Amino acid sequence: MEEDNHHNKDKEEEEEEEEDEGGDQVGSSLTLERVAAAKIFIENHYKAQMKHIQQRKERRLELQKQLASSHVSEEEQINILKDLEHKETQYMRLKRHKICVDDFDLLTIIGRGAFGEVRLCREKKSGDIYAMKKLKKSEMLSRGQVRLKP
Repeated sequence: MEEDNHHNKDKEEEEEEEEDEGGDQVGSSLTLERVAAAKIFIENHYKAQMKHIQQRKERRLELQKQLASSHVSEEEQINILKDLEHKETQYMRLKRHKICVDDFDLLTIIGRGAFGEVRLCREKKSGDIYAMKKLKKSEMLSRGQVRLKP
């Protein structure tokens, strides 16, 4: 009889462990989904990076072929390749730049709405005129216009 009690306790402990593991499955599946999403994001990011690098190499090779077939001095060829390199670097720097409010001079308010306002502004670098919408996130949340990620 004592052996049966001991055997039953072992069985109960095993069942509790299985339940615990089952409870972890919800967390684990959510974690696995997040891991999968992160993996896809990282893979796509690096594929895009490698594609850009390859395209950059191809542009340089194409220019080198054109320069080799033309009657351009070696010194001028070097200058043209340096110019290409400089333009590629400027382009990459421009792509990485994130636009923010500090990049603009705010001129005037041209409209107001339920969630914020629209302003006329001038970009500091180029002097171009743009309309900038400024939203109040708290208002949008309170009215159910934005869905937050869990």
